[in-house]
This record gives sequence, structure tokens and C-alpha cells, in this order.
Amino acid sequence: MPLPPGHAVFVYSGEHLIELMPAGIVARPADIPPELWRKTHRGCREGKQCRGMRGGSRLMERRRFKPCVPSVVMGNVRSVSDKMDELTQSHTVYRECSLICFTKTWLHRDISDQNVSVDGFHTVRADRDCTESGKRKGGGLAVLVNSRWCNPGYITIKEQLCCPDVELLAVGLRPYHLPREIPHVIIVVLHIPPSANPTSACSTIHTSTSKLQTIHPSALIIMSGDFNHVTMDRVLPIFKQYVSCPTREERTLDLMYANIKDAYISSSLPPLGRSDHNLVHLKPCYVPLVKRKPTTTRTVRRWSEEAHEALQGCFELTDWPALCEPHGEDIDRLTECITDYINFCVDCNVPARTVMK
Repeated sequence: MPLPPGHAVFVYSGEHLIELMPAGIVARPADIPPELWRKTHRGCREGKQCRGMRGGSRLMERRRFKPCVPSVVMGNVRSVSDKMDELTQSHTVYRECSLICFTKTWLHRDISDQNVSVDGFHTVRADRDCTESGKRKGGGLAVLVNSRWCNPGYITIKEQLCCPDVELLAVGLRPYHLPREIPHVIIVVLHIPPSANPTSACSTIHTSTSKLQTIHPSALIIMSGDFNHVTMDRVLPIFKQYVSCPTREERTLDLMYANIKDAYISSSLPPLGRSDHNLVHLKPCYVPLVKRKPTTTRTVRRWSEEAHEALQGCFELTDWPALCEPHGEDIDRLTECITDYINFCVDCNVPARTVMK
């Protein structure tokens, strides 16, 4: 639109306008700290955006890894040191499980822990003592604990023994997440050789397990290993056996016991390397106690200063002699009348809400 005659056009830049303003009213760009120039994003992202961020997928993966009871992969591997490449490059079943329990590791003191370590797992091993076992080589136990499930600083060795009848390793674990009824987990890995005395082996295992139960009465105790010709059904009747698939040809030699019911479902995995035993995957199906209990509802009063004042005013306006005189000296009827009236006043003046528990 054209300007009227006699009017001029003046154009001011931003710097010119700042110069015209009085000092102290508007901050100059040179006076703003550099760290305030960048725009900060507040809040947090979720979903696909969070997965695309650097480290976001790792954070979400760690939050999702909260099994109620540990998932276990167990089996007789017959020398684990020459099968580490296959274990590290295998499918996700091994990487996603909480515990990996191996028997017959054939490890000795000349093999360092670095040769039997897996990324993301902490290794606890118990090599065979040739002096106490009476055998020159073989044997050995190992437990690999997933670091996403349990911090390596909260792994303790409860008991370790080696004799001609049994090799045993008990490891105490305090993972990041457990149901309220389970304070911590104890994994017992053992190997009973074919030449062992069944009575002596059962007695040794019963003594060790009873001691652990006495010290930790509420702990989840998992007992896995190669039992060969020995079963613990009569020795430990409160423990339930969960392996239902064959582990060597048509026989089930590798067993796993736990002191809770309806906790696992077993499935067979291929053997590791050239081992003659199949591995077993114990998938958890345990339902926490808080989810098994039925939901209950109850009414809760919301007490506040306004409710107290309204209830106090109601009592001050009450004609108490009119309530008490009709009952005379009958203390029972008088008490019932006063109690019903107080409850009536509370219902009228104090709001209530229904909550589920």
C-alpha cells in the first residue's frame, strides 16, 4: 500500500534498537553466557525415539530384564575351555539367561579365568581337587552369572567341597530384582560321578543343603548338575525336580531341583561342541505372590483440617442430653446409641473413597 504524501520511511536494525534503549534494561548479546545460547530439551523420550538415542536401547533393555526367578541353562559340557568360541557366538538363549551352570568343565589352575569368560557374564569356578577327589583329571564346576541380572559385587561363595562321591559349589546371589517373598537366590551346582556311593553322596548333599536352609530359610535354592544314578526325591522331599526332557540319549541324567513349586518349564538345547550331553534351558513361569492373591477393596476416610472442623461443629450443635435420657441407666444401649450417632456424623462430614489392594 503506498504511503501518504509527506511521510518518510525509517528502517532500524536490531543493534541500532539496542543502542537506543537505556543501559541496564536489555542485556546485550555479548553479556549472555555461551552455555545459555543452546536450547535445552526438558523431559524424557520413550518408545522408538528412545531406542534410537545413544544408549537408550541399552537402558530400556536393562529395565526389561527383570525375571521373577532366574532363567537357567545347564548341562555337562566335557571341557568348556575349547568351547568358549561357540558359546559366545551362539544364539540369544545363552545371552538372555540369568545363569549358566556347567559340570565337567575340565578346568585346572593353569587355565586362567580370562580363557573361560563371556562378555556380560561373571564366572565363578570350582576346579576339581585331585588330592581330595582321588582322581587325576576331569571334573570341575562353573557358574556364569549375567551382569544384567546380578551385580558381580553381590556374588558370594557359600560352600565348596570336593570328595570322591560328589563335587559341590554353592553360590549366593542378590540380583537387582526379586519378588518380595524371595530375599535372595542360592545356586548349588554339583556333579556325582558314576562310581560314587549313592548313600554317601545323598548324605553329603543333604547336609550342605540343610545348613544353607538353616542360615537362609526364605532363600530360593536351586540345585542343578549331573546326578547320574542318584536322585534326591526322598532325601529332599520339599524340592521339586523340573527337568523333563532327556539329556543323554534317552536318559535324563542332568537334573534341577528348586524349593518352590510351579517355577520352571524345561526344554532341550543342542549339546555344546562335541559333548555327549544335551543342554537344558529352564524357562521361568513363576507367578509372584502379590499377583496370585485376589484383589480386595476397602473404604478409606480422607481426613483433613476441614473435615475435623466440620465434625467438631456437628458435635457442638448436638443435644447430647436428648440422646442419653431415653436410655436411662442401661449402659449398653447408651453406648450403642452414642456410637451409631458418631459414625453417622463421620459419614456425613468426612469424605471416603474406595481403594483396591
